Amino acid sequence: MGLSHVTRVVVNGAVIDGWTGYHVESSLLTPTDPFSLRRPFDAQAWNLLRRDSDVTIEIDGTAILRGFIDKRYKDSKAGTMEISGRDRAGRLVDESAPRINYTGMTILAALNELVSPWFSQVALSGARDRLLRRGRGKRLSGGAEPVVDIKLRVPRRGVVHPGMSRWQVIQEIARRSGALAYSSADGREIILGRPNQTQPAQYLFVNAAPGRRVPGTEYVKNLILEEDDGDRYSLLMCAGVGGQSDTNYGTNVIDNRGVVFDNFANRIDGTGRDFIHPKRLFLPEKDFDSYGDAQLVAAQEQVRRDMKRHVVTVEAPLHGQFLDPGRPTLFAPGCVARVIDQDQDPVLDDNYLILSCAYSSNRDQGETTTMHMVPVGTEILA
Repeated sequence: MGLSHVTRVVVNGAVIDGWTGYHVESSLLTPTDPFSLRRPFDAQAWNLLRRDSDVTIEIDGTAILRGFIDKRYKDSKAGTMEISGRDRAGRLVDESAPRINYTGMTILAALNELVSPWFSQVALSGARDRLLRRGRGKRLSGGAEPVVDIKLRVPRRGVVHPGMSRWQVIQEIARRSGALAYSSADGREIILGRPNQTQPAQYLFVNAAPGRRVPGTEYVKNLILEEDDGDRYSLLMCAGVGGQSDTNYGTNVIDNRGVVFDNFANRIDGTGRDFIHPKRLFLPEKDFDSYGDAQLVAAQEQVRRDMKRHVVTVEAPLHGQFLDPGRPTLFAPGCVARVIDQDQDPVLDDNYLILSCAYSSNRDQGETTTMHMVPVGTEILA
């Protein structure tokens, strides 16, 4: 099967192509993006692609991942070689945080210290990364980006346990700030921000009714819709004990509780929206500073679980859509796609936010991209 995309690895200025199979992931939600590539064995390529080499993976000249090789493998009988590894954020997952106390620091100051020296800066918007990932094809403007307040202080005391990784502290800061943290495709930035859910749809995916062929069907090999309430609750409560002070003494000291409902119109048991029957969960915590702190934790726990409420998976041929002749617009996480499923009655026709992309190629399936996405408006929390 002929290839429509040119995939190559750049290491120390040298370009290595000829890859016969690969799998590269990119996600807004996972701390590290893994990669693996296979090609015929070549001594020069083998010598260049050493373990822990800093490599950039490109599709059609566009960087989709920069990271380090963790493992390499040579099969003499098959005459092949393979490399695998993770993006640069893997260093943040593996290394311990450089200090154990971030009290009083702004979020931006703390993050800049946590990501150095592996990333040169912290970006407060994913706009540049989305532009980079989509390549040289037609790209729609994203409009105004969500705002992140860089003057916010590190929440919840800022003290971490010795041995916690850089990424554990980053994720705690991001979650308490209501933002996502992920790395840019070119490995320059850690992005702290919220997805732009007001941008126009960059892609079109259509699952046509039997016997029909409409524009957009050529980009869908399979469309899977999954709705899951298994880890969700109609009522969720977080509670703990906070410290006493001059202004917080008495019943509130032991009554710092946060309660959220699936259906806020029913504040008894939360039924009436997704749940027909009550389903309740109590999550005790060691302590909370305030009622607001408890409510924030409860709300974020609900958001984390509600991301599974309605998920669409699209398996598409190739790694992008040819909106301009000869120049594909590559699929990219953080972008919006219009999804139409004509099997349903009424027809599903809505905009979805792409959370992750997996770019793959092998002899049997050719080049494919698998994307997981949720309806625009869904709150996102790693």
